[in-house]
Amino acid sequence: MKKQIELENPLLQEWSGPYGGVPDFTKYKISDFKPAIEFAIQEKLNEIEVIANNLEAPTFENTIVALELSGEKLDRIHAVYGIYRSNLSSPEFNVVDTEMSPKLAEISDKLYQNDELFSRIEKLYKSEDSKKLKAEQQRLLWLYYTDFVREGAELSAEDKKEVANINQELAGLFTLFSQKLLAEENDQYLELNSESDLEGLPEEFKNAAIAEAKERKLNVLACIGNTRSSIEPF
Repeated sequence: MKKQIELENPLLQEWSGPYGGVPDFTKYKISDFKPAIEFAIQEKLNEIEVIANNLEAPTFENTIVALELSGEKLDRIHAVYGIYRSNLSSPEFNVVDTEMSPKLAEISDKLYQNDELFSRIEKLYKSEDSKKLKAEQQRLLWLYYTDFVREGAELSAEDKKEVANINQELAGLFTLFSQKLLAEENDQYLELNSESDLEGLPEEFKNAAIAEAKERKLNVLACIGNTRSSIEPF
């Protein structure tokens, strides 16, 4: 079943093309997101567990590099997910977003609150061997260690639970805020009814405003959407 989901869901497929490829938006459906995200989250959690429970002494390769390479599918899905959330949102997508956003926040908590994983990073960061790493490697190791500390890796179990609850609540509130903001941008616009309303605007901007009015099926000459990219230049 797991392999079937991986083979059939286009969001779980590697991107094709140069420079790491690009997503194929012609193949994606809203219904693909939930099973793809759940699959990719579990895959990343499994990869994290393998790294955290490695019996070998922590090294830059088996800990930091391994973490950098983990969650590849989830990273790809998240890139597409973010574009839908910001530019291709719809009532159907909002239902998925409301359910999945807390789960995406939860995986971060499970990463940063993994005691065994933090122990490996901390040992490596404080070891003499870390001073032998290249400058770029030392910087990356410092980032991982600092991020874990800032996200509460050194807190008590009770405090970690409170942080996780706060993060869950914030994820839900941020999703709700984003959906309301996007709805406001979609539902509000400035109508332009005559050529004089377009006076002084560059030709390409006028054409875009006329096209937007037609796209919205408005009985006006042109309109300016309630977005920064439209209102500010207007």
